[in-house]
Amino acid sequence: MKYERISQEELEKMEKEFIDFLVINGITAADWVSIKENEPLNADKIINQFSDVVWESILRSTKYLDKIEENTSYFFKCDVEDIYLIMINKGNKTKKATSKKYTKSREQEMFNMILSGCVISDGENFKELDVIN
Repeated sequence: MKYERISQEELEKMEKEFIDFLVINGITAADWVSIKENEPLNADKIINQFSDVVWESILRSTKYLDKIEENTSYFFKCDVEDIYLIMINKGNKTKKATSKKYTKSREQEMFNMILSGCVISDGENFKELDVIN
């Protein structure tokens, strides 16, 4: 897998999207029942593929990530080729801004950031801080 498998609860919430995914891949409802019953490893593989499609879609449409820690807050803007960071240290009230090129694919780096505690945001904090230079 490229990303992480979605949970059973998430899969159930995305039932319509999963059915569309199966149809696009030529798997009928009867085929799916048969695969689940007779080929559990193949069923897992299909769910893993769907999970990657879901994550890829989410990450491609995401532009901002935030990470708030006790003393430091990080606000990221994820452009196509570069990622921008505004870091606020609450203790000494300093602001730092920097940018870098991605070392992996944009989506893979963003996914790793989410795994390390970042959350998808609307970018309001980044935009507000970016104006206050």
